[in-house]
Amino acid sequence: MTTTAVQAETKTKTVMNFGAWGWGMIFFSIVMYFNYAGWAADGLNIFTTAFGKAHGWDPAVLLSLATPGGLMGVVGAFVFGQIIMKKGPRFVTVLCLVLTGFAVIWFGRISTLVEFSIAFAAIGFFGSGFGFIAPGTLVTNWFPTKKGMALGLATMGMPASTALFVPLIAFLFGRMGIPNGAGLYGIIMLVLAVIAFFFVKDVPEQIGCCPDNEPLSQEQIQASLREIESYVSPFTLKRLMKDKEMWLISLGFGCLWMVTLGIVVQMVPRLMSVGYEQQTAILLLALAAVCALPGSILWGWLDQKYGTKPAGMIYAGWYILTLILLISQTSNMMVTFLTIVAVGIGLGGIKNLITSMIGTVYGRYDFTAANRIIIPISIIVRTLGFAVMGIALALTKSFSGAYAAFIPVDIIGLILIFFIAPACKGKIAAA
Repeated sequence: MTTTAVQAETKTKTVMNFGAWGWGMIFFSIVMYFNYAGWAADGLNIFTTAFGKAHGWDPAVLLSLATPGGLMGVVGAFVFGQIIMKKGPRFVTVLCLVLTGFAVIWFGRISTLVEFSIAFAAIGFFGSGFGFIAPGTLVTNWFPTKKGMALGLATMGMPASTALFVPLIAFLFGRMGIPNGAGLYGIIMLVLAVIAFFFVKDVPEQIGCCPDNEPLSQEQIQASLREIESYVSPFTLKRLMKDKEMWLISLGFGCLWMVTLGIVVQMVPRLMSVGYEQQTAILLLALAAVCALPGSILWGWLDQKYGTKPAGMIYAGWYILTLILLISQTSNMMVTFLTIVAVGIGLGGIKNLITSMIGTVYGRYDFTAANRIIIPISIIVRTLGFAVMGIALALTKSFSGAYAAFIPVDIIGLILIFFIAPACKGKIAAA
């Protein structure tokens, strides 16, 4: 075997060598992504119907009242992005799990529409801390060069939520009632906060482990820890607002995130428009979420092997193909199956790719500084997907026309990502 072949084989074997503690951080990140996606988004499939039935409220009104929850997620991402720079991901995780747990318990006991809106906004605000900001920071701190694969695994929690959270919360609400079902889940979050307090570590050096689980001496580990604890990032908000890469990442991946939202938000009505029953359409959407699990690993592998920028451009190209399939959607089961697989694989990529791109450009030391502003801006861009879909549906009177409107958005995202300079401009650890 040649030297090159041996090196390639060794790299393949070590890229998944995260170590026992490292796997623990990845698994806990999966749990955090799962719970945030469930309570802040996927659960609305059950919440509006269940609360509407229990209190005699219009589900459409409840859906509109949930909108501030999404906006508070943007605010929360910025606020906890600031806090995490000073306190680290462990502090933010524990704090936000506790506050979200109490918010969930209250959510199950609301009795007015105002309480519904405020409680859901509180879940969105506090949940963004443990579900958006903390896990990305945690994984990047632990795996600065293996972040592609590590994030690919960690973000599996989001599509897993789409597939599993809805039936889980439906079972709890149906078997125990809304107050007790939400109360039990709130207690689970408080237990997770206790686990995080004792188990989650901001950086591997805190417990004598090495970044990327690579061999270092204890002297090197301690020196690295001292450097991390004393480091102050020069990337202030003012400097970041003038930084080209910050805008290219925020807007480029924000556009792709918008496309992701646009594809999913009307997936069930689209399938129903070509002849599928609602229940079948819902099952097909769940199948797409299942496909997103290996899809998340696929994008992580592409990121790790070819780099985040090429993976992001491939991702944009994949969505153009997906949109074409959606535009030409018929009741033909083979076409539907291909469409569902394409949608699902795409769903598994956006959160890990944008997080990984931030780590690639700003590095381990300056990730939190850049992440605190890039994620909120990209969420704002993503949220515009609701408006694009609504306007396109109103103008074209068809789902095909609406999906066609997202192709230019996708192309804009592709172009912006193309112009990202992937070289690390943040501090690089000494060899």
